[in-house]
Amino acid sequence: MEPYLQGIVEQILAVVKKENSELLNFAENEINSELGIFHMPELAFAYQCGKQVMLHAEKIFGENIPKWGREIGLGNGGLTDLVFIFNDGKKIAIEFKMRTTGEAYIRDIDKLSKIKDVNITRILVAVIDAFAKEPLSDGRVMEIDNDDRSVKLGPIKVLETKQSWYKREVSAVVGIWKIKPA
Repeated sequence: MEPYLQGIVEQILAVVKKENSELLNFAENEINSELGIFHMPELAFAYQCGKQVMLHAEKIFGENIPKWGREIGLGNGGLTDLVFIFNDGKKIAIEFKMRTTGEAYIRDIDKLSKIKDVNITRILVAVIDAFAKEPLSDGRVMEIDNDDRSVKLGPIKVLETKQSWYKREVSAVVGIWKIKPA
């Protein structure tokens, strides 16, 4: 894995852990008892990850510090959640998906793989609300893993969290994949 990708993955995971932990602290009282990472809106998550990466940009990228932006059009049928743009024309495009259907994760893989620019590294960050008993056997994780265009960037992480949608306990399953162009 390219060294900068490892740094980006580390910072994204740091955001997930920090936000989940902070929201779980609110969940300790009865009023906010169901707050966890899934309370955070997807675009807020993308923004926090962009900010976290830029706080550590010198460590991650060395002297080649990129410009960063949110919701940037890359000619692939929609806006891309987070983009890092380097002076040499290279880019890193990241799509974030939280708590949704398998088809929605695959649509983001489609969207990333359709980017025509060969100078773009494409990344999908998925935070999946899986039932706590066997979170890694969630069908959505397997769908992403089994897509020929996805390459896992490190192991899947599982965090205990709270939520209000299901009666059963769920875990936050966090996976980050590099997406190959179509």
